[in-house]
Amino acid sequence: MGRCTYCHSVVTKEEDYCYICGDSVPKQSKAVVRRRPVSGLTNLVFLASLAFTFYCFFAEHKLSLTVTLVISSSLLLIRILAERLANKN
Repeated sequence: MGRCTYCHSVVTKEEDYCYICGDSVPKQSKAVVRRRPVSGLTNLVFLASLAFTFYCFFAEHKLSLTVTLVISSSLLLIRILAERLANKN
């Protein structure tokens, strides 16, 4: 639903004119927004660093659980932000 440009009354998509003031309603073009996924390289680097983080947790010289969780959550946050920035343009 849209609004009349003259009197700001509600106008449906099928109406050609405003039923309140009689002004003609301009047709709006439909914009198609395509989501662009993050590149495959970014996903590969994310998964490799996540696997390395889990390896460091279970290795002989272990990282603490809090450090492992902080690294994993920051990697996930960076990936989400990269995807949002890629889709913003």
